[in-house]
Amino acid sequence: MLHRNPRFARRDWRHAACAAVAVLVLASAASGDVFTPLASYEPDETDLVVTANPGDAGLSVAIVQGGVGGAPAATDGSYVLKVTITNETDRKVEFRHNWSSTTYDLAGHDELLADVYMETAGAIPGVMGVWDANWNPPDAWAPASNPPSSTGNWTTITIPVAPRTQTGLNQLWAFIFENMAGDNGVAYVDNLRFRSAGGPPAPTGVAANGYAGRNEIVWRGVDAQNLDGYNVYRAASPTGPFELRNAAPITGTSCRDPTGAGAPIYYYQVTAVVGGVESAPSSVVSAQYNGLTDEQMLDMIQEDAFRYFWDGAHPLSLTAREGINTGHSPDTVTTGGTGFGLASIVVAVERGWVSRLEAAQRIFNMIIFLDEVVTRYHGAWAHQYNGSTGATIPFAGAQDNGGDLVETAFLVQGLLIVRQYFDDPNDPLETEIRNRATAMWESVEWDWYRQFPASDVLYWHWSPDYGFALNLPIRGFNEAQIVYLLAAASPTHPMPPSSYANGWAGGAGYVNGNSYYGYTQWVGPALGGPLFFTHYSNIGFDPRYKHDSFANYFDNHRNISRINRAYCIDNPAGHAGYNPYVWGLTASRDPWGYLAHSPTNDNGTITPTAALSAMPYTPDESLATLRHLFDAYGANLYGTYGFVDAFNPDQNWFDTGWLAIDQGPIAPMIENYRSGLCWELFMSNPEIAAMLPAIGFFYDIDYDADGDVSATDVLRFTACLNGVGIETPPPGCTASDFALADLDGDGDADLHDAAIATRLQNSDN
Repeated sequence: MLHRNPRFARRDWRHAACAAVAVLVLASAASGDVFTPLASYEPDETDLVVTANPGDAGLSVAIVQGGVGGAPAATDGSYVLKVTITNETDRKVEFRHNWSSTTYDLAGHDELLADVYMETAGAIPGVMGVWDANWNPPDAWAPASNPPSSTGNWTTITIPVAPRTQTGLNQLWAFIFENMAGDNGVAYVDNLRFRSAGGPPAPTGVAANGYAGRNEIVWRGVDAQNLDGYNVYRAASPTGPFELRNAAPITGTSCRDPTGAGAPIYYYQVTAVVGGVESAPSSVVSAQYNGLTDEQMLDMIQEDAFRYFWDGAHPLSLTAREGINTGHSPDTVTTGGTGFGLASIVVAVERGWVSRLEAAQRIFNMIIFLDEVVTRYHGAWAHQYNGSTGATIPFAGAQDNGGDLVETAFLVQGLLIVRQYFDDPNDPLETEIRNRATAMWESVEWDWYRQFPASDVLYWHWSPDYGFALNLPIRGFNEAQIVYLLAAASPTHPMPPSSYANGWAGGAGYVNGNSYYGYTQWVGPALGGPLFFTHYSNIGFDPRYKHDSFANYFDNHRNISRINRAYCIDNPAGHAGYNPYVWGLTASRDPWGYLAHSPTNDNGTITPTAALSAMPYTPDESLATLRHLFDAYGANLYGTYGFVDAFNPDQNWFDTGWLAIDQGPIAPMIENYRSGLCWELFMSNPEIAAMLPAIGFFYDIDYDADGDVSATDVLRFTACLNGVGIETPPPGCTASDFALADLDGDGDADLHDAAIATRLQNSDN
C-alpha cells in the first residue's frame, strides 16, 4: 500500500529467461505476513524530514549512522533516528515525520511496527504511540501495545491500524514517548513498516514488449521481506488459461519469453512469491512484434521528428514554428528550435531522407532570414519572431522584446554543425553557407550580455527598451551550459575563461554529489531535474571522455537519465501508467498547460522526447521505451511528426500537437547514439577545441592536463589495460588512472577503451 520503495536497488538491464515448464505450478496457500516499509532513515529517503515538536525545548532528533559513535547497529539499512531528551520535566516528547512527495496508506494494513532502542533508562516510556488528526476516524490516537521496558536492546513496538481506511497520507504528526522514567535520556528508532497478514501484494507496473522471436516482460518489484521471486504466466487469450513460464521464481524484475516464428500475440500476468506464498496475479498485459527492427524504428522516429522542421516549417522563413497544433500562431517561429532543426536537417541528409542540395538550399534560405530579415540585439537573436515579417515577438512578457542569449546559443550550436557539414570547397552554395554561418557566429556579442561589465556572469535577456530588467542570470545547472562554452570560444566577443567556473558553475547548488536510487549525480538539482537539462546543450557538445573540475558530463547525464527512469519505476506518487518502459519527465505540455516536469515536480505527465533524447546515455532503456510507447500507445500518441508532445495516463490525456524544442533534440540525439554525427561535427570546429582546456575541460586520459592526448598520455593509459571484466588496476597503474582509463564506463580497461584512446589521440593531431 506504500507508494514508494525507499531502497530501490540498481539493477542490470538484462532479462532472465522465462523458459516454459511442462505443467502449471502454483505456490502453496500457506499464510504469511507482508511488510511494507515506511521509514528507515537512509540517505536516499530524500523527501523525508523528521523534526522535534517545537514545544519540546529539550528534544532533538537526528539521523545518524548505526554502529558508529555509540549508536546501535541499524535493524534495516545503515542509519537510525537518534532521539535525545534533555530536562523534559513533563516526561513527554513527540516528533514528526513529513514526506514531500511520498504518500502511504493505512487501508489494507494491520499494524505499524517500529524498532526502538533505549540507550538510557530515563528515556523508557510508559506509553508510546502515534497521534495524527488524519488517522481519525476511528480515533486520532493510536497507542503501541508493547512499549520497551529495558535498555541495551531493540524492541519492536506494535501499533494496530487495521480499523483505519485512510489513504494518501504524507505525515506522522506526532510519534510520542510519554510517562518516561526520567527527564533525560537517549533512544533510537528504526525501520517503521506496515505489516499485513495474508498473501503478498501483486506486482504492479507490468509491461511487455514484442520483438522478433521473443517478448520481454518487466514489472515493478514488490518490497517485501522473505521475497522468493516472481512467476510469469502466459496465455493466447486475455482470459486464459495461463501457463507458468518459469521453472523457479525469477529473482529479477524482467524476463525474456521465446515466442517462436511469426508474430503471435501473447498475454501475460505476473505474481510475487513471498515466503512460499504466491500473490494474486497482476493485471494482464500483451505483446506482439510489430515487424520493425530496432534500426527501422530508429529510422522512423528520427525521420518523422525531422519532418517537423522540413514539412512543418514556416512556409516563408523556413524556420521552425514554435508549435504545431498547440495553439501557437502559425507565424510564430522559434530561435532555439530552429537551431535544433538545423542539426536535424544534417541528420536527414546523412540518412538519405533529403538530398544534400535540397538541404543546402533550404538552410541557405533560413540563414538569409536569420541574417538579413530579423532584428538582432548586439548580435543575439530574440526567442521568437514572426516568420512572415521578421518582427520580434516578446516571449517572457512585454520586457522580453530583445535578445535571448540562451536561444541564441542553441541556434549557434546548429550553425556550427551546419558549417562543418557543408564543407565542399568547390560548391558555391556550401561556401556561402559556411561564410554566412561564420559571420553570424562571430557577430554575437556574448560579452555584452553582462549586466555588470567586469562580471563573469551572463544574463539571459537584454532589451533595447528595458535593458536587463528581466534580471535573469544564466547559472547552472540547467540547459544552458552551451552558452558559456560558446561565449568562451568566441573569436570576436569572448567571455574570459574564468566565466565558466565563476559564472556558469559558480552559483549555489551546482555541485550535487549525492546518490539517488544507487546512481551518483555529480552536478545538478536533486534527482536530476527535467531531462532537457541533459539534451539541449549536448546536441552538439560531446560530453564523452572528458571532464571539468566538477564532472564527466556524460557520466552525470547518464546517471540523471537512470535516476529519472528509476523514479518512474518507483512511482512514489502512484501515477497511472508508470513502469520500466514508461518513463521520462521533462518540460512539456500537460493537461493543465506547460510545466517543467521532473522527479520533484511530477504530475503524472510523460513526455516521449525525454527518454528518446536520452538515447546516447541509456540506449537499451530508451530503445525499449520507444518500442513500448509506439506499440502500446501509438494510436493516440503517434502522428505526422512522430510522438506528440506528451500524455498523462492519470487523466487519460494525449496531446494532439508538437513543440519544436521537444521534437528538435530527437533526431540529433538519436544520431549521436547511432553514429556520433552531430557531436563530431560540432567538436571539429577549431574554436571549440581551443576553448576546452582554456576553461578547464580535459580529456579523461589527458593525464598531464596539457590540452591534448599525447603519446605520453597514451603510454600511461596503456599501463592500465587489464582485460575484459577485470575491474582492478594492474601493477603500475593507480586506482585514479585506472578509473580514467575506463573510457566506456563498463568497469574495466580493455581493447574497446584502447580504440577510444586511439581516436582521441588522432583527433588532436
